Amino acid sequence: YATCALPDCTVRSKYCEPHHIVWWQHNGATDLDNLLPLCSRHHHSVHEGGWQLAMGPDRSLTITYPNGEQRVTGPPSMARAQ
Repeated sequence: YATCALPDCTVRSKYCEPHHIVWWQHNGATDLDNLLPLCSRHHHSVHEGGWQLAMGPDRSLTITYPNGEQRVTGPPSMARAQ
């Protein structure tokens, strides 16, 4: 990921925080298959704002917002992170 994993966010990955898709306190592994870079704003939206993330085998994301609306992204770009 060159940026935060959520769509339309341009915060570069080196300024992001690692987020466990399966949360660490729910026995989520701390490995690349279970981690995504999220900017601080989006990380707080997931942990405190009720957003839910699910990752597909191709690393596409399904984002479920508290109102039930969903957004599905494609797999991440192959752009190199800086």
